[in-house]
Amino acid sequence: MLRVLACLSLFFFLVPVTYVRGPVPPANDSQYIALEPIALDARDPERIRVGRLAFLGGWKITSDNGEFGGISSMLALPDNRFLMLSDNGTLVGFTLDEANHRAIRPFIAPLPEGPAPPNDYAKKNWDSESFLHDPGTGQFWVGYEHQHSIWRYGPSFARKESVNFPKAMQEWPDNGGAEAMLRLPDGRFLVFSESAKYSEGGYQALVFEGDASEPGSKAKLMGYRGPKGYKLTDAALLDDRTALMLHRRFTPLDGVSAILSVARLADFEPGKIATSQPVATLKPPVKVDNMEALAVTREGAKIIVWIASDDNFSTLQESLFFKFQLLDGENRLKKTGPESQNEKAGANPGFSTFESD
Repeated sequence: MLRVLACLSLFFFLVPVTYVRGPVPPANDSQYIALEPIALDARDPERIRVGRLAFLGGWKITSDNGEFGGISSMLALPDNRFLMLSDNGTLVGFTLDEANHRAIRPFIAPLPEGPAPPNDYAKKNWDSESFLHDPGTGQFWVGYEHQHSIWRYGPSFARKESVNFPKAMQEWPDNGGAEAMLRLPDGRFLVFSESAKYSEGGYQALVFEGDASEPGSKAKLMGYRGPKGYKLTDAALLDDRTALMLHRRFTPLDGVSAILSVARLADFEPGKIATSQPVATLKPPVKVDNMEALAVTREGAKIIVWIASDDNFSTLQESLFFKFQLLDGENRLKKTGPESQNEKAGANPGFSTFESD
């Protein structure tokens, strides 16, 4: 039954659908966002471990707003403020009140501007998939699929500042564009394709020497090979040497799963194929959906990982929002019991793999 439901849940994601035209429902611009607490594993509510992730909290996010859903990327801002980006060009913002399971000061609003329709008869298609922010300048960057481009917006999204349609990206599949972006400590930008194959293996990524949204910004090609059978959906800097990489997979037999892994920034170089080391696998009976959004914060010495899912605007899927602590190979939880048996759910390389030579 779980497999059948998994197949149905991604039907609208994987198969083109023809909709029967009918009356257009009235628009609902509600700004209310509800958070319903959920367990990591409903069959074992005490479970708190999956691989190198320690579960700290989870919520199902809902809203009556017709534009809510499709979360593809997100940013974690100061004071537990989150900004999520939908693949329909909608921004979802709120401050997380963890203790009371509330979304404080929520808003749901469209991006101020995006790619124009390819022709006079086409609908607006702001397939926004990736998201970056510079806390120093307040600027934001958004990567779009279909009309492959990188846009930069001013502080508070007041206006579009620059846009670039990189030549190399125009050869990418329509649905395989800028699925993830990273801005390296040295100022370079990385833009990852979900499905454009790299000739030496894996999938293509572009290394921009400067701001990827600036017209004429030079880009060089590299490859990224994630866990076998999985495709990259988001990435976030972990520190000045490493990045977290989020991947998803769907098969009719196994349903939906996701893998979180760690990659070395030193491997992100033109002409190379970068890889990553898995640290956790999310798969049933763990609560999982189409995991697409990733963010990293710190709480003292703790590394906090936030993961959210894209419901594809389907009633068969959910917008999930998880909080984890990332543990290294030496970090052990004091609690013993059933969760200790769940550590094998993800690979366990520790982080000594990434120590400098």
